[in-house]
Amino acid sequence: MFLKGCPLRCLWCSNPESQQHVPQLGFIASRCVGVGGQCGGACLSVCPVSALHLGVEDKPIIDWQVCDACGLCAQACPEGALEVVGRDMSVDEVIAEVEKDRPFYRRSGGGVTLGGGEPLLQHHFTSALLEAAHDVYLHTALETSGFAAWEHFEPVLKHVDLLQIDLKHLDPIRHREVTGQSNELILENLRRVLSVKAPQDVIVRFPVIPGCNDSVEEIRDMTEFVMGLGFTQIELIPYHKMGVSKYAQYGMAYPLLNCESPSETDMARLREVVPILVG
Repeated sequence: MFLKGCPLRCLWCSNPESQQHVPQLGFIASRCVGVGGQCGGACLSVCPVSALHLGVEDKPIIDWQVCDACGLCAQACPEGALEVVGRDMSVDEVIAEVEKDRPFYRRSGGGVTLGGGEPLLQHHFTSALLEAAHDVYLHTALETSGFAAWEHFEPVLKHVDLLQIDLKHLDPIRHREVTGQSNELILENLRRVLSVKAPQDVIVRFPVIPGCNDSVEEIRDMTEFVMGLGFTQIELIPYHKMGVSKYAQYGMAYPLLNCESPSETDMARLREVVPILVG
């Protein structure tokens, strides 16, 4: 389950639709047949704030500053080229959706994972949802940047069976440059996590981003830091471009267009300085 809203703006974010804590309109241009198609430009005529205008190839252009994501254009689009991402749901509604896949959980041995965005930005809802999952005997996992006040983080942890927490850089200045925030709160939370969770229930993840944190020295420093705290599981996650196409869908510019995924040779070199891996 992906929760919307995130306090970070990581340059490599692959879920830009999860950054804002509000519903958003997305436009998948490849699905649009243009106003000359069977829809006849219905999206243009139903927009109550005139946020859609006719562009090249008879396809709409969205004024993102004006659009309020009311969803009327998406309802009028027969091809699904326009869609609203994000909706309000109660804990019971989410659990009802989760329960539909219970046979899969039985076969896989998995359960419910909350990601985002940053689930701790909605800490009350996250805690209630994970508790409700436990009430129906589902395994729970949380993916987090760790950027949250400890008084919001700690109550959530008692409902988490597997914690996956990211560490992106040790240097607070460099961390701010690549994520928009200092890492001081994250590092402090990492120092506290094992007072609540056992090491075998936590995976510390290092996203490996070329030009941002992919030197042997940077990975070694992060490894020594987390192992010094008592963590025993580290996962290296290589940068990928699978989320690039999403940025255009939401009228956003992708920050790392010239960045390429690290080679297997590069990853092997970094794994040599991380003695304990999972996955």
